[in-house]
Amino acid sequence: MNTRAIGDVRPSQVITTFGPGAIVDLQTLSVIVAGIDRWQTDEDMSIHEPRLERALGVKRFFSAKPSEGSFSNKRGTIPAHLFPRYQVCPVCKTLSIIGDGYTEYNTNWQEIVCKAPGCKGRGKFRATTLPAPFIVACPSGHIDEFPWREYVHRGANCQKKMELFSIAKTGTVADIMIQCECGMARSASDAFGEHRNDALGQCTRRRPWLGNSQDTAVCSHSTEVRAMQRGATNAWFPIVRSALAIKEAATPIGIALNTCNTNQINKVDSLEKLEMLITAGMFPRLEIFSIDEVWTAILKQRGEIETDDIDLRWPEWQAFRDPASSMNEKAEFFLQPGNIPDGFQESITRIVLARKLLEVRALVGFTRIDASGVGTDDSLKQEIAPIFLDRPDWLPAVEVRGEGIFIELNEDAVMRWESKAAVQALAHAMESKFHQWEAERGSLPSPFPGARFILLHSLAHALIRQLSLDCGYSASSVRERIYSSIDPRRKMAGILLYTASPDSEGSLGGLVDLGSAKRFPELVKGALRAASRCSSDPLCADHQPDVHATINAAACHACILVSETSCETFNRFLDRNVLVPTMASNALAYFPMVAL
Repeated sequence: MNTRAIGDVRPSQVITTFGPGAIVDLQTLSVIVAGIDRWQTDEDMSIHEPRLERALGVKRFFSAKPSEGSFSNKRGTIPAHLFPRYQVCPVCKTLSIIGDGYTEYNTNWQEIVCKAPGCKGRGKFRATTLPAPFIVACPSGHIDEFPWREYVHRGANCQKKMELFSIAKTGTVADIMIQCECGMARSASDAFGEHRNDALGQCTRRRPWLGNSQDTAVCSHSTEVRAMQRGATNAWFPIVRSALAIKEAATPIGIALNTCNTNQINKVDSLEKLEMLITAGMFPRLEIFSIDEVWTAILKQRGEIETDDIDLRWPEWQAFRDPASSMNEKAEFFLQPGNIPDGFQESITRIVLARKLLEVRALVGFTRIDASGVGTDDSLKQEIAPIFLDRPDWLPAVEVRGEGIFIELNEDAVMRWESKAAVQALAHAMESKFHQWEAERGSLPSPFPGARFILLHSLAHALIRQLSLDCGYSASSVRERIYSSIDPRRKMAGILLYTASPDSEGSLGGLVDLGSAKRFPELVKGALRAASRCSSDPLCADHQPDVHATINAAACHACILVSETSCETFNRFLDRNVLVPTMASNALAYFPMVAL
C-alpha cells in the first residue's frame, strides 16, 4: 500500500481501542495496526512522565501524530497492514485472497475490486469487495487468516474458485456456507462447534501486525485456536499502565519542589547553579535540605536517574493524604481538602478534591480472547502479546486531563471488617473461583487482590453509577483508580474517581462540585441506598462465587457493574453485600444501614 491515509482515529483510541495488533474496520477495507517499530516519532509529540518511565523501563513516550495536509490528500501517520487479505465479492460471492488473480486494488488505493470471471459488478463499475467475516486467533495473541481452503477441502489441496454465501435459514453461523468449484462445501458452524480444533488445526504463530512475522517461540496455546468474527470485541484487549503527574510529591523534598517556580527549577542544569540559587534565597523552601538531596530529587523528577522504587500507586497515595502540599493552582496536580459526611466519620478518614489532575496512559501490550488476569499492575507479569518486534526505548502514550474525588477509608475500620469470618469466607470463595478461571484459560497465576480490594472496588462502582446520575457525566467518562494494599509498610485503602478524558468533558467542574460539603453526603448515601437493592433480587443478592461461574458475588448490570472502560479489572471482584446490608446478608456490610 502507499502512505496515503485510509481512515481516522483519535490519538487516545490508539491506546485504548485501535493500538498495534488491533483490527480496524474502515468503510471498505479492514486493516491491522502495525507494531511501533514502524511508527514515525516526532519530538513535538513526546510525553515525559518519569515515574511511569521508570516503572516500564523506557526513556520516553510518544503520542500518535495527527494527520497532515488536507482531508483529500493527507498522509497516514500510523502504519497498518491489510488484514484479513481474504475478500468476498458481494455480487458474485467469490471468496479470494489478494494476489490470486480474482481481486485487485482500485486506482485510488482506497478499495479492492473483484476481477472474478463472470462478475457483473454494479452497473458499469466493478464490485468493491468486502473483508472476509472470520479470522482465527489464540490466547497467546497470535492471529491469522481463517484457513478457508483447508477448511472447505478438509486439508486437501485445491486452488479452484471458492464462494462464500448465506442460505438464510436459521439466522445462525450454520447458514454461512463455503463452496468450491470442485464440489466441496462446508458450513462455517464446524469452526465454532465442539470439534473446532480438528477443523481449524494448530496455531500458526503468525503476528501480522509485526510484518506477518512468525513467532519463534512455541505457542503455549497451540491447540486452542478459535475462530471469531473479524470485528469481535475480544480480539484485542489493551494492557495499559498509567500514572498521575504528581512528580515526587510524596516526599518532603518533592513537596517543597512543588511549591517552587517550575520554570526556574527547569532552568537549573547543574549542581553548582542550584547551590548558587538556593544561597541567593531563590528557593527558601529548599534551604532545609542538603544540596545533594535536592539535586537528586530534581534529577528523579526529570527521569535522569533510576530508582528501585517503581510502585506507581504509593507516591500518589501519599500525595492525596497531604493535599496541602499540592494546592498550587498553576500545577497539573491541584488538590483541596474536602469534608467527611456526617455519619461516616468512623468509616471514612479523608475526602480530597482533585481540582486538576493529569494522567499519562501508556500501552505496553495486549491480549486476545480473554482480558488479562487481575487487570492491575500485576498484569505486567502475565503472558501478553508484544507491540514491537525489536524493543525500542519508548512506548505509545496519551495525556489526559481531568478532575476527581479521592476517598480514604478508615484503616482501623477496614481491618476490623477484614477480620470478620463472613468476609474471609467470601474472599476465599472468590479467590478459588479466580484461580480456577485462570487455570481454565492456561494463564499464569496472578495474586488475588484481597478482601479490601473487593470492598474498595464495589464502593467505586456504586459511586460511579451515582455520579453519572447526579453530575451529568456519562458513566463511561468516569474512571476508577483503586489504592489497595495490606503491606504493613504501605497500607492503602482508598479510591479515586475521576473524569480523565482527552476532550473537554474531563474538566468541566461537575464532578468536583459533587464533592462539596453540601452535595457529597447525598451522593454517598444515594449510592449506598441503591446498592442495598437490585431489580434482579433475590437472584443477584444470593449470587455466590463458589457456586456460580463468575468472579463476582452480588453484582449485575442492574446494580453495580459499569462500563469496562471505567473499570480497572473488567468488572471482576465485585459484591454489593460488602457495602450495606441486603436481603441476602447483613454480616458482610462495611457501612451500617443506620448511616443512610
